Amino acid sequence: MKALKIKDVVEKVSLGQSTVYKMVAAGTFPKPFQIAPNRVAWVESEIDDWLSELASRRTGGQEAGRGE
Repeated sequence: MKALKIKDVVEKVSLGQSTVYKMVAAGTFPKPFQIAPNRVAWVESEIDDWLSELASRRTGGQEAGRGE
C-alpha cells in the first residue's frame, strides 16, 4: 500500500487542493487518514478506484471526444 500526500493526489487526479478537500467534505472523494499530527495521506489504491469508477461512467463506455 502506498500513501499519497495532497500534492501527489492533486497531480494524479488533475484537481486543485481546495477542490479535493471540498469533495472529501461532500463525500464524493476518498477520505484521507492521519499518519502523524497535522499530516494526512490518501491510500493510492482508493484514488485509483475512484478514477476507475469515473472512467466507467462515460457514455456508452467510450472515451470522451472520440465520436465513435
